[in-house]
Amino acid sequence: MFAYDLARELALALKESDEFKQFNKSKEKITSDESNHKMVREFQLKQWEIREAQMLDTEISEEKLQELERLYSLVSLNPTAREYLESEFEVSRIVNDIQKIIGEAIQDAMPIGFEKLALAECPLS
Repeated sequence: MFAYDLARELALALKESDEFKQFNKSKEKITSDESNHKMVREFQLKQWEIREAQMLDTEISEEKLQELERLYSLVSLNPTAREYLESEFEVSRIVNDIQKIIGEAIQDAMPIGFEKLALAECPLS
């Protein structure tokens, strides 16, 4: 039960962190403006589509890459959108770091033969 208590404490610490508070503020700004919200959502969907194609080793058309680049230009020129994406990235980085720490701690619990594979796939290894 102790591990669950620590997990709840960690969740609360994350929710109370400056990074998470900043993320929530920037998220409120984005969602309160329909055009900004639509622009960020479109950018993220295109980004996801390209990442998925890369993971599946599917060819990505030049049109899709240019569209992503165009959307990125729009997002990066918009201070509200840029702030949102930066704060989202920061919270994501923290969560990934926490996952890496936990993953390293429980490495011995991985099924036989997967120990090194799990760490090699970790984005922060």
